[in-house]
Amino acid sequence: MDPTTANLTPDNLRVHVIHYTRLTERRQHMEQTLREHGLDHFPVSWVTAHDREEVLAGKAYERGEWGDPQMIAAGSISLILKHLAVYRVVVAEPKAWHLILEDDVLIRPGFLPVLEGCLAELPEDWDLCFVGQGCDLHVPWWLRRAGQRVYWRGWKRGLLWGGGGCSRCTEAYLIHPRCAERILGSQFARPPFDRPIDWHLNAAGVALHIHSYWTEPPLVTQGAFESWMKDPHLNPAAKHHS
Repeated sequence: MDPTTANLTPDNLRVHVIHYTRLTERRQHMEQTLREHGLDHFPVSWVTAHDREEVLAGKAYERGEWGDPQMIAAGSISLILKHLAVYRVVVAEPKAWHLILEDDVLIRPGFLPVLEGCLAELPEDWDLCFVGQGCDLHVPWWLRRAGQRVYWRGWKRGLLWGGGGCSRCTEAYLIHPRCAERILGSQFARPPFDRPIDWHLNAAGVALHIHSYWTEPPLVTQGAFESWMKDPHLNPAAKHHS
């Protein structure tokens, strides 16, 4: 991957969609969304392994092998495993840009040309680039500059802005193969897990000094559907992990 080359083509961009297979309406939503924004012209992989049912199989979740059931829901573990599965694909294709999308996103008009402009701004040492608006987090107005779309967030906790660390939720972001390889080689790729994926990345950011960047304004929003985790019919643990 050449960070100075942001002309996106089917040869250099891969799109990975994190999907829970039981929610078929989300698959339909994402297929339509990809078509509407021209992302279906690029290689798209649907990450369907490690569904919640697999996490629960064999009572491993109840035994605490994936993480303390009182601390983390099975659905959250499933999501971590799906993102880690993408990272393995990313490492195997180091010459491409890798865009990760969760299956309930809403993409703003003009996405691809704006994304190209954002990628052109990234420095060589970038690790993560969050293009989504997770939790309505933003770069504060006093740091924004006219014509600038990408801002360094880094890994530091305790800043006056940006939530708990490097992540901006995980509904839409890019990861550098170098960063994916570092995470996979660390403790953050191995259970037990004790926090959802966005906070998991925050912890990894501190430990690994991940160079995180945020786009402003964001290119993607979340919330096409009410989270299945809040639905006790789909997630029996919802009453305990709301």
